Amino acid sequence: MAKLAFLLFMLFAAAPAIAAEGANGPFSHKRHAPLKLKCSFCHKTAEKQERAGFPDAVQCRSCHVDMTDRAIPAERIYRVADFVNFSHAAHAAGKVECQTCHGDVGRQDTLKVERPPTMTACVTCHKENKATLVCNACHELGQ
Repeated sequence: MAKLAFLLFMLFAAAPAIAAEGANGPFSHKRHAPLKLKCSFCHKTAEKQERAGFPDAVQCRSCHVDMTDRAIPAERIYRVADFVNFSHAAHAAGKVECQTCHGDVGRQDTLKVERPPTMTACVTCHKENKATLVCNACHELGQ
């Protein structure tokens, strides 16, 4: 019960300041970290689809009630080549935690690439975690 009260306090006490900053700058995971939300709370498709996706204004308004319908400042920083099939859903099903690739985003105001999505980095991780090394698990062959 005390944890719920703290979360509600953080949501309503911090919401106006966070929303105001969002209008003038990039989203800060660090400012939201005290809420201890799962990544999938905002990135709804992270565990179900290929891409994690960005939250929209409707999602943000679940906490920031005074927020308008303006676009949320968001920029993809992780990009893979067109012939690479990377799926957040497949990695989540394999129990790979978000921090494995994205690092501790709760300590970052502006996100940076923590583990580059290169073949070397992916193969190293697959070897470390005894995941498949079959080429067509990640690549469309014959292109």
